[in-house]
Amino acid sequence: MIQDKKLMGTIFILLIVLTFILNACSLFEGKKKDEKIPPGKTVTVEGMETVKGVNPPKDEASASKKPAAPAPLPKKETESNVASASPARPLYSPSLPIFQVGFRKKVAILDFENNTTYKEEKIGEAVAKKLSDKLEATQRVVTLDKTVVFEMLKREGFKFDALSDPAAIKRAHRSLGIQAFALGTVTDVSLLSSKASETSDEEIAFATAKVEIRLIDASTGNLLKTFIGRSPIFGTKESGEYSRGKAVLKAIDFSLDDVLDGFLRQLDLLDWTTTIARIDGENVYLNAGKLSGIRIGDTLEIFEPGKEIFHPNTNLSLGWTSGKLKGAVRVTDLFGVDAAIAKTVEGNGFRSDDVVRSITVR
Repeated sequence: MIQDKKLMGTIFILLIVLTFILNACSLFEGKKKDEKIPPGKTVTVEGMETVKGVNPPKDEASASKKPAAPAPLPKKETESNVASASPARPLYSPSLPIFQVGFRKKVAILDFENNTTYKEEKIGEAVAKKLSDKLEATQRVVTLDKTVVFEMLKREGFKFDALSDPAAIKRAHRSLGIQAFALGTVTDVSLLSSKASETSDEEIAFATAKVEIRLIDASTGNLLKTFIGRSPIFGTKESGEYSRGKAVLKAIDFSLDDVLDGFLRQLDLLDWTTTIARIDGENVYLNAGKLSGIRIGDTLEIFEPGKEIFHPNTNLSLGWTSGKLKGAVRVTDLFGVDAAIAKTVEGNGFRSDDVVRSITVR
């Protein structure tokens, strides 16, 4: 009996101790839950990792608002000195503006031969005129017709048989700063005409044409490339008075458009140069001005003429070597249709046969 009472007392004490331990554990866990975990920190509790997110949940009011635009970044100061891998040149002026394509090249356009059956029509002259207009419209070319070039060379006392002679072409390059000559032929002009209807006398005409253009390097007299343009019959329809002539002009127009891009790309391969027309004291008069795209303040370099190299077997000109750099001039005034006055910036001893180039690389 006494042993039973002792056993019951022991069990009662154990229950009280167990109850106390359980209450203590629950209080400890409550404190752990109430502790605030710093944003972004990882806290380990009872061997488990708990990471609290750094971005609190968005409430509905804030979610409806648009995010504010980020503040603009401060502008970086542009560096004034840029390293260049090109050889050093005298710093007599800044280089040309980055968006400036370059000066306009001079192209002398000669008459085109009329190898069609319409001999009485001035088709060759019409092709030369249309080609000149199209090149001028690109604002990359200055065109001169044969009369202008002939008169200029004649005033210089230069005698020649035809402007297509290599000697005349080279002289025009040296004296007038002409970069290229363009000439060619017109062939395969065909006309198709009919009445608009049985009851009408109005005529409807269609035409096709083939144009061949030869581009010649004026510095060497060499043929650079031959371009052949053809026109489709579609799109040349003309009606009414002079419908045949209008249809032929449309066909020529299409033929020239067919080769214009290739012609300009080939022309771009030629270097832009001009020449010195006259030297009077400190004034250097140039054979290029406003029409060629030159502006007051432009700086140009002056080189010796260089040497023309010929192939030993074919005797064809391979081109001109670069002459020695003699100095530079700065444009101070523009006059006439296409001429300029410049003053010396650096160097001396300039001559009328020196080569004038643009400064595009520093």
